[in-house]
Amino acid sequence: MAESLRARARLDYPASIQHLFICDACDTASRSIVQAFLAAHPMLRAEIVLVETGDAAVASKIRKLQAALARADGEILCFMDDDVAPRPDALRVVLPYLYQPGAGAAFGLPCYTNWRTPWSSLMSGLVNANMLLSFVALTYLAEPFRITGHIATFRRDIFLDVGGLDGLEQHIDDDFEMARRLRAHGLRSVQTPLRHGISTTVRGPRHYVSLIQRWFVLPRESLLRHLGWYDRAIIYGLGLVPALLPLLLLVSLLLRPSRRKLEYALLYFGYSFSIFARLNARYLRNATPWKKAWWVPVIQVVFPVQLLIALLSPQRINWRGNIVQVERGGSFRYIRPRSSSVQKDS
Repeated sequence: MAESLRARARLDYPASIQHLFICDACDTASRSIVQAFLAAHPMLRAEIVLVETGDAAVASKIRKLQAALARADGEILCFMDDDVAPRPDALRVVLPYLYQPGAGAAFGLPCYTNWRTPWSSLMSGLVNANMLLSFVALTYLAEPFRITGHIATFRRDIFLDVGGLDGLEQHIDDDFEMARRLRAHGLRSVQTPLRHGISTTVRGPRHYVSLIQRWFVLPRESLLRHLGWYDRAIIYGLGLVPALLPLLLLVSLLLRPSRRKLEYALLYFGYSFSIFARLNARYLRNATPWKKAWWVPVIQVVFPVQLLIALLSPQRINWRGNIVQVERGGSFRYIRPRSSSVQKDS
């Protein structure tokens, strides 16, 4: 978090930036980090917004954002997760897209930068090898139907005109619901060239499985329940079918080995790795260190197994400090809160 905060102090933009750091009132560890940051950067126009958690382990995301929104005074609203380290030019890159005709929101593309543990490396390799190919390719076939919320920007007037955050607390996937709200008002969510680093520490296998399950249960029960047949075909065509191919190749090779199948597999994995290497160097600024690049072919085999398990798994997920049951269509209900001593998943 300390490095993410320092990255915000390096933002280069030719207008005043108001920083509002939202903390659970009981989260003394995060509060002390933010307070140390503010003391080290007294020239920033910044403050801490404290939110009481009540009986929950952490306050809800929407409740936190509502508390900060009441204090925000800018023409532009920029929502940013606490594990994001924006590059200095982030606002210069993303904000002009808000003024395109019909634009309702503009957001960036995440790349993961945490390689401290094997599980963090597995998560980072998964994102870095797939996000750019999936998200950017999709924009050539359909308007983005979900906002990637790690960094999301809105013009304040448009944001309030479409209802702002009101009612989003009823939806488990608020980023998708906000995009739906914009589309209902004839506005677009714009994928921009902004690339930003995210440092998520995955503590172990249970934490990793929890994150993967959440990533796929949410769109399964919210996004895919509301999209038309064309948009669903795009998702399956760009996501599910290509993801299964390397696993099918490997299974076929193991069950009925042959020299030709081995050549096909080597050709596939070699060509895929060359694409990843080019994108990593040219577009992601080597977010994946070359000494960690061996994770990429491993992920190509492991990921489809994870995908199938997650898509067939129960609708209960670990979400922002609570165990919740995700209902068809994207609503949810709490099953039980987690212990307040457990940190929230990023």
